[in-house]
Amino acid sequence: MKRPSLFRLLAALLMLFASGAKAELVCDDFLVKLSDKPGFIEFQGCQQSIDRQGQPFSASYRVSGENASKAEKYLKQQFGQPALKRVCCIWESTAHFYRDKQTDIGYSITMGSGETLIRDRKSWPAIDYFYIGVDAYAEDP
Repeated sequence: MKRPSLFRLLAALLMLFASGAKAELVCDDFLVKLSDKPGFIEFQGCQQSIDRQGQPFSASYRVSGENASKAEKYLKQQFGQPALKRVCCIWESTAHFYRDKQTDIGYSITMGSGETLIRDRKSWPAIDYFYIGVDAYAEDP
């Protein structure tokens, strides 16, 4: 009789630990947490965007124009980020959603420049900075 009770207690404890295994979401350098972030991508900070749907934690980064093509390649290899395209007066990627397989946390990743007259990729080094945004969502937006 004691064994079934012990078995039930052990099963209940395992279920309790398993349900609490999901990672707690807090502001952080998400690119460091998710991959081996290259040193040329500069973490600028993180804050929670409570005025946006889903209230994501938003990490911001910048990368020099000289290293922008390497950053674009890194984001594509690590997260499947689409290539940047010239739209009107900026270079930008479409927003890309990535889900971390270990934590099940979803991330929206974007990269773009500020306004620029630069129209071809080979001239990206003339752009001071490109910016990367990584929004983390505890629940899907």
